[in-house]
Amino acid sequence: MRSNLAPAALLLVACHASGGPRPAVGNTPSPPPPAATGAFMAGLFASDRALVYDVTQEASYYDDQDPAADASGMVHRAATEPVTCQLTVGALGGYRTAVIACARDASDELIGARVLEELERTYVTDGDRLWRLEGGERPTTVDELEAALPDLPDLTRDQRPVEAGGDGDDDDGDGDPDDGADDERFGTSHRVTPAGDGWCVADDSWGGDEGGASWCVSAARGITRVSWYFAGGSTQDQKAELRP
Repeated sequence: MRSNLAPAALLLVACHASGGPRPAVGNTPSPPPPAATGAFMAGLFASDRALVYDVTQEASYYDDQDPAADASGMVHRAATEPVTCQLTVGALGGYRTAVIACARDASDELIGARVLEELERTYVTDGDRLWRLEGGERPTTVDELEAALPDLPDLTRDQRPVEAGGDGDDDDGDGDPDDGADDERFGTSHRVTPAGDGWCVADDSWGGDEGGASWCVSAARGITRVSWYFAGGSTQDQKAELRP
């Protein structure tokens, strides 16, 4: 369970197997990033297949009338169960797409797992960049796809970690939107970090309640981990991890 809900990590630096200038004679070239050793994100866009994720849901909240409450009146619950998802790959113009959709039963607690909304997305590559569309976006034409693409790829060559605090508004209501206190108490962050043969991308927000989500991609295996959390009147932590 989170006590300090710090932002998780994010982003991807990807290179073509053939990309990049040749090193000058006499220089020792740096090792290529993992994605450069094979087809770009081959594990995500290779073929249709079933994926099994272990979904863990943890929650803490105050209810001193609950028999499960501890001495301070807090209830802590945690459960892990598998969910089977289908990965469907396709092509639209010069793009490759990969759609993840998961099976949920109405009697299954997984139907309420917020983390699955982070996992069930359309992922898009042009062979050099990787986008992750908003939930529910399922474009069927090139025009629809390009209209749905975020302004910036989440994972792309030469992108560096970015973290931003504050939004320029007078969040604390003191009449001064630039007094620094706003940035400390309210803000968002978007960060990218290397992880194994891929990257993790994280988006977090704070100011009153706190929350965020992250997702990790492996060049060989595809989407390996997705998480979501919230802290306000209660705390919730959820994650979905791809089985080996």
